[in-house]
Amino acid sequence: MLPTDVIKAMLSALKDIPHLNFVRIGSRAPVVYPFRFFDAELIDFLKEFNREKALFVPTHFNHPNEITPVAEQAILRLREAGVTVNNQAVLLRGVNDDADTLVELMNGLLRIGVSPYYLYQCMPVARVRHHFQVPLKQGVDIVDQARQRLDGYAKRFKFIIGHDIGKLEICGRVDDKLILKQIHARQEHPEEASRMLVRQLTDTGGWLDDLPEVDLV
Repeated sequence: MLPTDVIKAMLSALKDIPHLNFVRIGSRAPVVYPFRFFDAELIDFLKEFNREKALFVPTHFNHPNEITPVAEQAILRLREAGVTVNNQAVLLRGVNDDADTLVELMNGLLRIGVSPYYLYQCMPVARVRHHFQVPLKQGVDIVDQARQRLDGYAKRFKFIIGHDIGKLEICGRVDDKLILKQIHARQEHPEEASRMLVRQLTDTGGWLDDLPEVDLV
């Protein structure tokens, strides 16, 4: 959303940092302002930068209706510049909380060359949680039902909780026990990375803190 000359200045400052392996620009602009990517000067610069250092754009399609013809053209222009485009959606009640919609979303993303990357559990934010958060007991089943109908590329996305303790992948459930794997930990607690967690599912619990700790057996 910044002016092109500002983007050029910011990215140019990063280009020659040797330990910086890649650059990531998170943006919902491909969804809500796709015409931004019809700017030839911007696309030419991104293509030039991408030759020097790999450029990734994680974007944010939540519903298949957002994959409009104009958005598809915006994604194509990014891809023709060599940019890798991933998608980070949020599971939202009344928006995409059914298997049919998730299947259509993931397949639609692949059709336009966007890799499904993360599906986030809605955070317990004030004025958001009670409107949009799906209980985890319901959400894990919706995701599993969708994955059963998706091919390998479409089902590669991770179902994620972005918790204060770190990033947690929701792996599935055994009866009423939710299985999670911590894939990122806080810097001050590196020993927590890659650990497995088990929580007791409830009918209404939508966040890790809502679910009591239990043993798997």
